[in-house]
Amino acid sequence: MRKFLYITPYFPPQSQVGALRPLKFVRHLPAQGWLPVVLADLWPTDGVDAELPRFVPPEVAVTYDYSRRAAPTFAALQSGTLTQKRAVATVQRVKWHERLLPKWLQDPDLIPLGEHSPDMPWAYRAARKILKTNPDIEAIVVNADPFAASVVGAQLHRATGLPVIQDLRDIWAPCKLRRPRRHKPQLWLEDRLERFCVDNAAHLVINTQVSLDDYRAFYPDVPPEKFSLIRNFYDAELVSHGSHPGFDRYTLLHLGNFSRFRIADPLVRALAQALELGVPRDAIQVVSTGAFGAEALKLAEQLGVRDLLHVEPSVPYHKVGALCHAADLLVYVAEPNADQRIASKFYDYLGARRPILSVSDNPESAAILANHEAGAQFAIRDTLGMARYIADEVAAGRQRVVARSVAGLTAPEAAASLAALLNQVTDKA
Repeated sequence: MRKFLYITPYFPPQSQVGALRPLKFVRHLPAQGWLPVVLADLWPTDGVDAELPRFVPPEVAVTYDYSRRAAPTFAALQSGTLTQKRAVATVQRVKWHERLLPKWLQDPDLIPLGEHSPDMPWAYRAARKILKTNPDIEAIVVNADPFAASVVGAQLHRATGLPVIQDLRDIWAPCKLRRPRRHKPQLWLEDRLERFCVDNAAHLVINTQVSLDDYRAFYPDVPPEKFSLIRNFYDAELVSHGSHPGFDRYTLLHLGNFSRFRIADPLVRALAQALELGVPRDAIQVVSTGAFGAEALKLAEQLGVRDLLHVEPSVPYHKVGALCHAADLLVYVAEPNADQRIASKFYDYLGARRPILSVSDNPESAAILANHEAGAQFAIRDTLGMARYIADEVAAGRQRVVARSVAGLTAPEAAASLAALLNQVTDKA
């Protein structure tokens, strides 16, 4: 089996969303003839799911050495002392960006390359050690962000000549959300750093069509075929574990947290309007696995629907299938003006056999839903349209099973696409 070095700071046992795409890839790439050799990070302050590593194939070697914290933290997890060490490290870890940078640069979004930038020399040396002990490695794949990992990958290419595929899980220089907020010195630096990574990459993978088009437009002198699309995707077996007792009424389920950009207010307004349209109050509820946010709860109180909003403890990723199956309507809420991004859970929703309500202004997710049964998207301001859809779905009954095809959006298909790119760049090399 052919080998490649997979540089992915986010990887199980980390439970954050950035660890999921690489996990799904490594589960299915061996079947395509490519064996990942993983270099991962682990911080004492990371949220972890100790069960998640068991879904990594046993033949995949994972080295936790991307930063100086990684190996000691992994050892603490293995010995069962991670909780204690996490508490100590949280106090002792030097927040270098808060100590050295002015306050206007302390927003993590505004730190060039993010908090992982000091780890680049360590990660580079760790990668060179892996390459030395695995001389049969033929290529490098980088999972980014953090974008500092992309720079490490580019430097490794210059040192070794190995072809590098940059898998941009997030948008870097052309990001419509972050770019307007960057100050001129940071903008100058990040544009040049990404250009360095683009020039030293054999290929770049983007995960939405809008972002792909934006990247090709941002680099008009780069051959467009150097960029390609591999969307986020659904791994049916991975999410099919565990069980859920079920809900006692029609339940709208939102997976994950709301945030300063992704707010629950439109959903709260739609719920109140659905009651006005005749949905029985005792027949419906909204459940989120993350906090709704103080402003949304205040709005719910004003509209008289606060008692219909409930927070359920977050479940491990490998059990989200059972939670989705227990719900009646799956709710996806996007950030305003975020047409470059479609969150990973959108594809998990597509794989679940329940109707979907998408609250988004993104035409790409609307187009995807239009090609799948029992899913509808409404503009963030269209709360009346959402309310009518909710009322219709409640009237259609609970636990409605949808025979929805996810062809083209599955983990084996995504792994086959990445394997084809690995074949392509190694054949050129």
